[in-house]
Amino acid sequence: KTHHPHGDRKETSHCHLAAFDTITMAENDAQTQHQLTQAQLEAIENEIKSTQLLTSSLLPIGVLQQQYTSSSDSDENDASADGTQQQQQGFIKSATFLSTKYNSFRKIRGDGNCYYRAFLYSVCEHLLKRLISDNDHAEYNRLKDVVAKSLKWVCRYGYDEYTIDMFHEELVDLFVFMEGIPKKSSNEEDDGSNTDGSSKDLLENAMQQLHTKLNEENAASDYCTWFMRVMTAAQMKSNPDQYLPFVMGENYHDVPAFCAREVEPMGKECGMIQVSALAECMGVRVVIEYMDGRVGTGEEKLVHHVFGEGDANDNEQRMSITLLYRPGHYDILY
Repeated sequence: KTHHPHGDRKETSHCHLAAFDTITMAENDAQTQHQLTQAQLEAIENEIKSTQLLTSSLLPIGVLQQQYTSSSDSDENDASADGTQQQQQGFIKSATFLSTKYNSFRKIRGDGNCYYRAFLYSVCEHLLKRLISDNDHAEYNRLKDVVAKSLKWVCRYGYDEYTIDMFHEELVDLFVFMEGIPKKSSNEEDDGSNTDGSSKDLLENAMQQLHTKLNEENAASDYCTWFMRVMTAAQMKSNPDQYLPFVMGENYHDVPAFCAREVEPMGKECGMIQVSALAECMGVRVVIEYMDGRVGTGEEKLVHHVFGEGDANDNEQRMSITLLYRPGHYDILY
C-alpha cells in the first residue's frame, strides 16, 4: 500500500478547518446570546422607564397594605405557596404597623439607584421646607458648602476633575435652583405680610417644581445620583480602616476594589456600607425602616437603623430623613 504524505496533510487541514468552524460557530452563538441578553435588558429598562417615574407623587401609606393584601389573596389557592403566604402575612403586618407611624410615602424607580435618588429627593424636600416654612437657611448653607467643596475633595481620592466636573456642576446647580425658587409671594414682598395660607401655597409650588426637575429623564437626577456615588466612594477611601472589615465581609480585599465594583457604577444596588458612607459624608441622619416580611415582637414591630448620627453637639440640628427598605429597594416615608 502506497503512503501519500500530501493526503495526510490534507486530512489534517480538514480537521483544523472543522475545529475552526466549530470555534467560530461557538463564538457566533456566544455573540448572538450576548446580543439577545442586551436586548432583553434594554427592553426591561425601557419598560421600567415607561411604567415608573423616577420619583412618584405622594401616596397614602395604605397603598402598601393594599399591595400585599392583594398579593396574599392571589396565592391563597396555591398549595405550593405556604412559605410565600407566611412571608406575605409578615409584609401585611409590617405595612399595618407602618400605617400607625407614617401617613404617606413616595415610590422610587427600581433601577438599582433607588437609595441615592431617595436620599437626594428627601434632602431637597427638607431643605425647601426649612427655607420656606421656617425661614431657616443654616442647613441649606451647610450642605451647599459641602457640595461646593466636594469636587476638589473627591479628586484627592483618584478621580479626574475634568471627567467628573459636569456631574458635580449638576449637583451645584440643583442647590442654585432651590435657592432661586420664590420664598415669598408678591403680596408679602409688597406689604411684608406673611400668612399660613400663602406660605403653604409657596411650599406646594416649590415642591412641584422640585418634583418636575427630579423626574426629568437623563437629567439632574441621574447626574446628581452618579456624583453622590463618587462622594460615597471618596468617603470610604478617606477612611479605609473604618470600612475595610465590612468590605471584606462582602469578599473584597480592599476598599478601592469594592468601590469600583459596588459603588461607582450606575445601577448597582446599595448596601448598608454605602448607606452609612453617604450619610456621614453629607452629615445627614438617615432612619431606615426594614420591611422584609419578618415581624418582631413587642412594641417595636419593625427593625430600624439610624445612620449618620453625628455627635451630641450637632445631632439636634442635623437634618433627618426617613426611608423604607424592602428587599433590594428603598422608598421615602413621611
